[in-house]
Amino acid sequence: MMKEITQRTPYVVGVLLAAGSGERMRSTTKKAFLSVGNRSLLRRSAEAFESCEEIAAIVAVVPEDCVEEAERELAGLTKVKACVIGGAFRAESAKRGVLAARPEGIAPEQCFVAVHDAARCLVCPEDIRAVISAAVLRGAASASFPATDTVKRVDDEGRVLQTLPRGQIALAMTPQVFRLDLYLRALDTCSDLSSLTDDNSLFEQAGIPVYCVRTGKNNFKITFPEDVALANALLSGTEEASDMGEYRIGHGYDVHAFADGRSLILGGVCVPFERGLAGHSDADVLVHAIMDALLGAVGEGDIGRHFPDRDPAYLNISSLVLLERTAEILAAHGARVINLDTTVVLQAPKIAPYIGQMREQIARTLGIARERINIKATTEEHLGFTGRGEGAAAHAVASVFLDR
Repeated sequence: MMKEITQRTPYVVGVLLAAGSGERMRSTTKKAFLSVGNRSLLRRSAEAFESCEEIAAIVAVVPEDCVEEAERELAGLTKVKACVIGGAFRAESAKRGVLAARPEGIAPEQCFVAVHDAARCLVCPEDIRAVISAAVLRGAASASFPATDTVKRVDDEGRVLQTLPRGQIALAMTPQVFRLDLYLRALDTCSDLSSLTDDNSLFEQAGIPVYCVRTGKNNFKITFPEDVALANALLSGTEEASDMGEYRIGHGYDVHAFADGRSLILGGVCVPFERGLAGHSDADVLVHAIMDALLGAVGEGDIGRHFPDRDPAYLNISSLVLLERTAEILAAHGARVINLDTTVVLQAPKIAPYIGQMREQIARTLGIARERINIKATTEEHLGFTGRGEGAAAHAVASVFLDR
């Protein structure tokens, strides 16, 4: 049963806008999935909303080709209810997110939506709470920061036309929080969303007042590459970097001989070849090295300690199942996988065509983005047991972050 809605306990849904391409970042990675510190912009923003007691649910708006990646990135956050596909421009994405966020059984006048740019990843729960409080009181409110520089209106050539009164200038930020019935009314009055650069503009066109709430200056929008450096610098001086967690590194190594009558499984993928690797499980040498690296990073010994090859329960088991159980061990330590760098050593077959599938399988199993996993392959120039085609080996280095 839904809790009673009062001014003190509003039902608020956070809508995280992460559908932008981030062209100004000059990166092949979508901006919301770039990392600041040890987490993506999307994850950081979602964690701030997750930590805000007033937020009841979260909806993320993401690019069409990033839904699964976003779901992995937000795994473990209990308030995240959906990842929806964004529109061609910002206001359309916000509209889709708000409509998807509308809860059943709660009247629009009793529900609030907090629209936030995921690129403002340093937002804190206290700022979110302050804007929500103002919106509950007045119907619509926006995070903001007063202009501290002299503000000029200029023409297309940069020529100054007018000095604006600085005391009347507020720099609009997010979250921008609205009572849902007011948002729906504003949508009905707007025939063209394409020109709106924020949700306040929608309300301005509809003649519905929005009230600015001063929030922290660190709640800036990451837009250019230098903004990532600034965010990292700010984080390096916080307790988060020193007192609330630590990075750990683990190394894993595994080797298996080739055997007839076995399938060759590497990274959870069946690679066509005349022989497979011998072992008690499916003998996935790559996944075994990854497991050892992850267990080593949290001081949990090796795979033989947790999954002994004398136990019939593990006979011919998929190593991806064992990797999933390894992920549960990490979770019990409060550890999150940051990235994996691996190398498979074998003379034949060539595995390059299958590396993409391997990355996908491992990423899905660990609940992390595919981009956090690197897989390389090499031969030993016909030297040693791998060079003679007697078997395969794998090395893995894992970076994890432990919350304290």
